[in-house]
Amino acid sequence: MVPRSAREPRRRFSTIWFFQVFCVLLFVWIALNGLDGLLVGTLAAAAGAGLGTWLTPEEPYPWRPLRWAWFAGFFIVESFRGGFDVAMRAIRPDLPIDPVIERRAIVVSKGKPTMLLTSFISLLPGTLSVWLDPSEQVLQVHYLAPETIASVDRLEQKLAWVFGDSGKSA
Repeated sequence: MVPRSAREPRRRFSTIWFFQVFCVLLFVWIALNGLDGLLVGTLAAAAGAGLGTWLTPEEPYPWRPLRWAWFAGFFIVESFRGGFDVAMRAIRPDLPIDPVIERRAIVVSKGKPTMLLTSFISLLPGTLSVWLDPSEQVLQVHYLAPETIASVDRLEQKLAWVFGDSGKSA
């Protein structure tokens, strides 16, 4: 049996994590459905937050909703920028497609920041996370053209800022 003093911090972190996930899920429900079916949305958000709390093995990161909102705007702009670039390369044969696979050291912290970085890279048009070596914090990234490397650099900088990793800024 775990001593009571050791359970208290975990319980506190679990409560914080539950509240954070519940708020995000409920916000997404309201954004997609409006206030129709709010009871169902509240129950679904509570179920998702409960499952997330039960499955997460670590303490939550600090709650930074304004940084996440800013990051969401940044990601949407980068997605449109990348999508426009890919579309132009598809319709204009004078724009080169020169695929590159690069090994790059990851600057963001291990855990959630690294997982989100690899996921977001794959969501940006023209880039794809290929392979992650977590022991060395090295990621292989596929680029449609060498110019798209800059978008991954910007993405990593912004994620480091959201998570408060030292040495990074917005």
